[in-house]
Amino acid sequence: MSQIRILHIVNNLVDSSISRIVERIIRSLGTTQYEWHVGDLGGFDEMAAALKSLGAEIVHFSVQQAEGPAPQQIREYVREHEIQIVHTHTPRTILAVTRAGLKNVPHVATKHLLTKPSDRRWGALYTALDYVTLYLPDRIVPVSESMAAGIKSLPGIRDCRVIPVRNAIPCEEFYQPERRGATRRSLGFGPDQVVFGYTGRLDPVKRIDLLLKAFAEVLASQPNVRLLIVGEGSQSRELEAMSRSLGLAGSVTWTGFRADIARLLAAMDVYVQPSHNEGLSLSILEAMAAGKPVIATDVGGAREILHQRETGILIPPRAHGALSAAMLELAQSPVLRLQLGEAAKEHVCDEFSLTKMVNAYGQIYQSLTPLQKPF
Repeated sequence: MSQIRILHIVNNLVDSSISRIVERIIRSLGTTQYEWHVGDLGGFDEMAAALKSLGAEIVHFSVQQAEGPAPQQIREYVREHEIQIVHTHTPRTILAVTRAGLKNVPHVATKHLLTKPSDRRWGALYTALDYVTLYLPDRIVPVSESMAAGIKSLPGIRDCRVIPVRNAIPCEEFYQPERRGATRRSLGFGPDQVVFGYTGRLDPVKRIDLLLKAFAEVLASQPNVRLLIVGEGSQSRELEAMSRSLGLAGSVTWTGFRADIARLLAAMDVYVQPSHNEGLSLSILEAMAAGKPVIATDVGGAREILHQRETGILIPPRAHGALSAAMLELAQSPVLRLQLGEAAKEHVCDEFSLTKMVNAYGQIYQSLTPLQKPF
């Protein structure tokens, strides 16, 4: 049986949730039935080596290159390599593929997030663009059931075009309790301190400002708590300055970008995600797989992951008081932390296994192959 030739296109190949999803699809489905190509629009190749090691061909579709604009480069690459399916992951890549005019090649688009006007500067414009791009691909793949329901409710969207595939992770990679002691010592945490943690981008949508304010309140009554923030982003300097202004300099540890997320999760006692918009958070899944109790805002697909006070604690978005109250409760209750963490690990490894996700993508690819026409 001949291989199905698939081209993934992402904004860039930095180490991000989207790049990791692409890597896991390629790693799990392998090269027996598929020939993989991965292109980006930004020219960054942080993940290129990992993808190449899995057998993928890497190509940079950059507007800065002399070969012409990205849509033209995509069109020529698809023809030259006889690509049978193009799989995009952002509004920008959806538009690039649409402009390339690939009328005889099925186009799959994973929706990792639906933008809200409050997410960023010029958010209303980006939100309008995001919703327009939902009408362009042959198949839309939302990463949560709640997102799928929202997309299906839009006028003119046919249900058959929307196929939800929930994000998943390799659970076994994130449970590393044996590394807890050494990691905490390396970060300067004492054995009796309760460490709250966050991993991800430091951008406005993540609302780390609320986390800092809530942590300051908890610290005032529980001096044994600490906060570990892993990641970088557009607000890195602003948030560190805010931490100092709140008098938290000695109680908050900032690591910047780190690739050893499982090791750092082992050092935490509670994971906190205060975002006001999400798709289906890989960071929450990773923390649960690590056996950590999670406090998260009830946005996006969080309710599909967390069952209230069974596998985690859900709070309303932007609810500073609810966040500090949940953090204080878990700081004071080691028994509840243990119960939620154990239940979280069992739930995420049962319901969000990598096998389920990649098999679903494989079924989509197989179903679309007959739609591909000769070049």
